[in-house]
Amino acid sequence: MHREENLRVRLVLVSPEGKINFGFILRLAKNFNVNEICVVNPQFDINDSEVLEFAARAKDSINKVRVAESLTECISDVLISVCTTAKLNLEGDVLRQGIRIEELPHVIPRQGLIALVFGRESTGLTRDELRQCDIISTIDTGSEYNVLNLSHAVALYLYEVNKIREAPHRREVYYCGQHVLQAIRRYLDIIREATGDERGVIALKHVLFRSNMSIPECTAIYKLLKKITHKINQRAK
Repeated sequence: MHREENLRVRLVLVSPEGKINFGFILRLAKNFNVNEICVVNPQFDINDSEVLEFAARAKDSINKVRVAESLTECISDVLISVCTTAKLNLEGDVLRQGIRIEELPHVIPRQGLIALVFGRESTGLTRDELRQCDIISTIDTGSEYNVLNLSHAVALYLYEVNKIREAPHRREVYYCGQHVLQAIRRYLDIIREATGDERGVIALKHVLFRSNMSIPECTAIYKLLKKITHKINQRAK
């Protein structure tokens, strides 16, 4: 386990459809010092002249873009991944239980690499894509129409995350290392497969990753889950 000195953000856009929106997002990346952008199966040429036109003076941000074939490629090496959705806390839907955007600074670490994941302008993220993230979040507009333009949503999330960067650190804080969190995800997958209880595992995963575990906490949970999976593997023999 180790301590990262700074909070870093990777923007992840899943199958973006609008060139103008993408150009605006490149500008936002420069506004908020985001140096990593991962785009899954874009529905246009990311170097299109219209993209660069709307990126304006931030057109050099295109050099920070990596195109991927799957969401897994974009989030496999991050400390925490946050999936955004317009539909949250639906009754009976454990997958869409999460937090509002204003709560985000309280639940993500101050150090390390996090991913902010945004879906398609037309349909958002699929349920399978939501399952891959550690935390689910939404922007509550207070109206019946809770769907924001993609670039507007990206701006609001980057603003909230930037609060963490700018906040004075009153004490040294040490969080779980990436390899420990990856192991916790792996053990949860084994438990899900062994028990068939997808809802329970999803709920546990979201609760754990929203809690911003300290090193002693995540170490204890890591060891517990390791023991459980070991018992599962023994019984399977």
